[in-house]
Amino acid sequence: MKKILFACLLCMLVCSCNARQYKVECNVSGLDDGTVVQLVPMSHDNEEPIAEATVRGGKFTFEGEIGDSLPLPICVNLMVKDAYGAETFMLENGNITIDGKVTKGEPNQDGVCGYSWDVTVKGSPMTDKFNGYKQRRADLDKLFNDYHEQYAQVLQQLNEARQAKDSAREKQIMETDQYKAFDKAEKDFFAQVEGTYKGIVDENKDTYWGPMMAIYLWTYFTADDKPLYDSLSPEAQQSWYGKKMIDEMMPAGDKGQKAKLLTVKGDDGKQLTLEDLAQGKKLLLIDFWASWCGPCRKEIPNVKKLYDLYKDKGFEVVSISIDKNEAAWRKALQQEQLQWPNFLDIMGAADAYKVRSIPAMFLIDAEQLTVIESGDNARGEALAQKLAELLGN
Repeated sequence: MKKILFACLLCMLVCSCNARQYKVECNVSGLDDGTVVQLVPMSHDNEEPIAEATVRGGKFTFEGEIGDSLPLPICVNLMVKDAYGAETFMLENGNITIDGKVTKGEPNQDGVCGYSWDVTVKGSPMTDKFNGYKQRRADLDKLFNDYHEQYAQVLQQLNEARQAKDSAREKQIMETDQYKAFDKAEKDFFAQVEGTYKGIVDENKDTYWGPMMAIYLWTYFTADDKPLYDSLSPEAQQSWYGKKMIDEMMPAGDKGQKAKLLTVKGDDGKQLTLEDLAQGKKLLLIDFWASWCGPCRKEIPNVKKLYDLYKDKGFEVVSISIDKNEAAWRKALQQEQLQWPNFLDIMGAADAYKVRSIPAMFLIDAEQLTVIESGDNARGEALAQKLAELLGN
C-alpha cells in the first residue's frame, strides 16, 4: 500500500513539474542561417520573448518552461527578431512541430523587413481551435478584397480627384450610383466585421479565450470598449488576457490621473525619469512620434511655435521617438531642428503610456505630475488654447 501511495505521489510530482513545459520543433525554408527567431506572447503590448532560437539549416527548436508570470497555454507569435510578420498559434504543454516556408519582404518605411509565414502547426489541439477563428477573419479579408476589386474603377477615380484636390470632381463621383453601391458595401462589411468579432468573444466569454480573442481581433482598445470587457465572466476578466484588456482601456495616462512614470536614456547614457524631465517646469508636453509618421511631422511647426511662445513661462517639450531605425530618427532630428530634449524610446516609455498610434501627446502638470490633456486635446489648436489658458497671462 505504501509503495502504491509513493508511486502515485511521484507520478503527481512528475506531472506537476512538467505541466508548464513546452517543446516546439521547427523546420522551415526561407530563413538564412544565423537568423534569430522568437516566441513572443500575443498582446497589444511589446512583450518580452518567452524564448529565442537561432536558425541552422532551416531548423530551430524552442524548449523550456513557462514562468509563473505567464499562463500556459498561451497564444504566441513566432517571429523573426526585430522584424514584422508572425505566425500566431497556441503554445501548450507537450511537443509541437511547425513546418513550411517563410518569405522575406522588402524593408518598410522605417527600414524594418517583414516576413510572411506559410507554415503548419501540429501537436497543438488548441491551435486547431484557434485556427478556426483565424479562418473567420480570413473570410472577412476575402470579402473586403472582393468588394474593393468590384468597385476598383470608381475608387481609382475618387483617389485621382483627391490627389488633384479637385473637390468638385470628388463630390460628383460620390453622387454616382457606383460609388453609392460601394459605400453601402463598405457599411455592410464593417457591420459584419463587428458582428463576427463580437460573436467570437461572446462564444468564449466564460473563459480566457474571450479576452484572448478580443486582443487578437481588435487593433487596440479605448474606454469606449468597456462594455465588451463587462460582457466577460469574472473568470475571464481575471485572466492574464482580461487584465491586459482593462489595463489598456483604462490607462494611467487619462485626463486627471497621475501621469505614468517613464524613463528615457540620452546619448550620454544618463537615464532621466519623468520627475527629472519635469523639474523646474510648469507644463510638460510628452510627444511620442517617429520619423516616418507624416501627421507627427506636420504637427512639429505648431509645437515649435508654442514652444517659442511659452518656453520662458515654464513650458517644456520632450519628444520620444518609437523609430526602430536609429539612423532614420537622427536624420529626422537634423531636418526638423528640434530645440527641446529628444530621445529614442529604448526604455519602454511608449509601453508605459499604452501608445497604440502616433502622434500621441500628453500635456502634464509638471509640478503635480498629473495629466491635463491627451490625444487630440493635446495637439493643434486645442493645445494652443490650453497653453494660452494656463500660461498666457
